[in-house]
Amino acid sequence: MGELIKVTMPKWGLSMKEGTVSDWIVEEGDEIEKGQEIVEIETDKIANVLESPGSGILQKIVAHSGEVLPVAALIGVITDGAVSDDEISAFIEQENAAAAAAAVDEAPDPLTISKVFEWEGLNIRYIDSEDGEDPLICLHGFGGDKNNWQFNLAALAPNRRVLAPDFPSHGDSAVSAEHSSPLAYAKMVSAMIDQLELGQVDLVGHSMGGLVALLVARESPAKVGALTLLAPAGIGTEINAGYVDGFARANSRNELKALAGQLFADKEMVTRQMVADLLKYKRLDGVGEALVQLAGTLHSGGKQSEDLSSVAQSLPTKIFWGKADEILAVSNCAQLSGVDVEQLECGHQPHIEAADVVNKHLGG
Repeated sequence: MGELIKVTMPKWGLSMKEGTVSDWIVEEGDEIEKGQEIVEIETDKIANVLESPGSGILQKIVAHSGEVLPVAALIGVITDGAVSDDEISAFIEQENAAAAAAAVDEAPDPLTISKVFEWEGLNIRYIDSEDGEDPLICLHGFGGDKNNWQFNLAALAPNRRVLAPDFPSHGDSAVSAEHSSPLAYAKMVSAMIDQLELGQVDLVGHSMGGLVALLVARESPAKVGALTLLAPAGIGTEINAGYVDGFARANSRNELKALAGQLFADKEMVTRQMVADLLKYKRLDGVGEALVQLAGTLHSGGKQSEDLSSVAQSLPTKIFWGKADEILAVSNCAQLSGVDVEQLECGHQPHIEAADVVNKHLGG
């Protein structure tokens, strides 16, 4: 009997319960390789492409375009070797029954529960997988939040403890212009490490979150074991100041849609729901003021305000950078020496556009 490999609906969002099969890129009977893009999936947050979990023949497409299925539901079957139709039918029936039973017995996922700690009189929201060693804190970018790690946390949690906070004036954390600066955020992360008694941690930071990670390493070096920086601010001088200031001041759907398109190499990854969520966030009381102030700390005269390349060179650091980044040019890392820099075929969102590569490095 040959091997049967299941293709299932992925869990790409911390709150994702279901997804829609958009289009299959391959057809039944096609020979495919592990890691090959095989089907487009759309959630209420984002559209992305699912990669094959194994090599073989796509023997059966179980879920077709337009079908909405819960996370972990079977959507296709790959075979490696000779398998009869009866064996495939029995396998599909067995997997569907197992998925239904798991849905009934499933305990709440810690990564779907928003927790809180107090810092400087502010409620800071975060998520925490709770279990595992080698804690990793994931730091989002300008205007982002903890949900930006939707393609990473679930993949990493089985192998290590992962945490993701919302910076002040972002996500579900308290809004405070006074506490909205990269240095303030670094102090918040340091306090989080102490309050949760995490000991030494690894940090992964995207964009502005990369600058925050560098600042934590500079100010509290004993607390940081290693850095992973994703299209980071704080390296080099070039920055798309027009994007930063534009996002800080944007207050319409059309403005935000155009700006969000600059984040991805594949503009189709920007969904209507993504834009709606950004607009809802931008219209919260005090957020606009806080972001305008924060933007002013990130650049001056069209250049980045701070270059912390020397910090990246002082401890184990891995950098992933998209070749098509429109926000922070990959040329910013040209002057680095002694740092492992990997350029990827993506835009400003390596942890989303090249999630498997980033997750593999982080231990997923």
